[in-house]
Amino acid sequence: MGRHAKSLTVQLGVRLSVLQIVILLVTIAALTWSLLDTRAAYIDEGLARDIAHAVTVDHGAMQLHTDDDLRAVLDAAPRMWFVIADEQGHRLSHGTVPQGYRSLVDSLASLQSSEVHTTSAPYELAMRVIVENTAYGRLHVIVGGAPLLGLARVFVKFSVYIGTRIGLPLVLVTLVAVPWLIHRSMAGVGKVADQAQRINIDERGAQLEDGAVPRELQPLVRAFNLALERLGEGYDARDRFLADAAHELRAPIAILEARLHTLPPGEARTRLLTDLARLANIAEQLLDLQRLGKQVTEFEPLDLVTLVREVSADVAPLVLDAGYELAMDAPEHAVVVMGDRLSLSRAVTNLIQNAIAHAGGKGLIHVAVTEGATFEISDEGPGIPEAERAKVFTPFYRLRPSSVGTGLGLHLVQEIVARHGGSIGVLDAPGGGARFSVRLPGSS
Repeated sequence: MGRHAKSLTVQLGVRLSVLQIVILLVTIAALTWSLLDTRAAYIDEGLARDIAHAVTVDHGAMQLHTDDDLRAVLDAAPRMWFVIADEQGHRLSHGTVPQGYRSLVDSLASLQSSEVHTTSAPYELAMRVIVENTAYGRLHVIVGGAPLLGLARVFVKFSVYIGTRIGLPLVLVTLVAVPWLIHRSMAGVGKVADQAQRINIDERGAQLEDGAVPRELQPLVRAFNLALERLGEGYDARDRFLADAAHELRAPIAILEARLHTLPPGEARTRLLTDLARLANIAEQLLDLQRLGKQVTEFEPLDLVTLVREVSADVAPLVLDAGYELAMDAPEHAVVVMGDRLSLSRAVTNLIQNAIAHAGGKGLIHVAVTEGATFEISDEGPGIPEAERAKVFTPFYRLRPSSVGTGLGLHLVQEIVARHGGSIGVLDAPGGGARFSVRLPGSS
């Protein structure tokens, strides 16, 4: 059992998304490396914001309410210092502010976000100023002596910041846009697939339109067209061989038949003539198959009752000589169909010959024409198992290997009926044999 094919849309969407994420991470890494000095100390902006949001103002007095995380940071950094000021003149400080920053603290309420890096101890000189809007107003925070950020943490923070603002929207747009773009680009593939489904081996010369698909798929379409050409050439060669072989057989068969008739009557001559008739029938069936694929015939109104009665009269001697009885039932009035007289006569003949070959050499072969442009041929032989009924129309298929049939007659009948737009089926006959029912479109 073959594996399910993967969706091109899904594959491209996922791969483009992964590629974009990789490119984004490489870009962030390059920016982090180029913009940041690996020897310098950086203070986490998030820490300053946490300090700002830990402040409450009650009747003009600022208080710091630390949670467990902030308290752990303060305990781990005893030399950390910070000052918080609002725009109403309230202030809260923690730790010892370095001498160089005390003048800045006095003007903290007028400072905007900024930072100072240092490459040597004391790292208390590393400083960050942020301005944060809180529930108690706009707060200005200056922090120093805090745990310092390494390059890896800066990279992670850049990745989160840029990824949420650029990477995630880009991936979402890709997952939406790629299916739409692929659908637009591959619209011609559906058109070519429809053309391929309509290809009929009996109508050779069909080609797929390679200009309807993207350039990358055109070699595949052209290769398929070349395969169709080679297949058509192979079928043409087969048809020519069958036609030539059948024509070449006609002359020696006719000569052999004439010579057999010069033999004295007897069982040997009868068997030889029977075998020769089978050989002649095979040649005619091969010619019929070849003609069906080539000829273009305009159908004409035909009386199905008259046609079947004439064929039955022609083959009656064969039926009787083979040990059968022949009967026919038909309406008194005409049953008109549109068709080709020669090929429909051949179809009726083949069905009667099939009954002769497979009904066991005894019993009744019943031919009937019914209302609704239907004719049936029944026998009283062993019948056809239901599981085999569809296979009997396959070329050269024999229900029983020892059968005297050619394996072409029923296939030819099916081709003729299909050419007329009708249908053929195999049913059980009332006497236990096989009943072939052919339904043709009636004349309007």
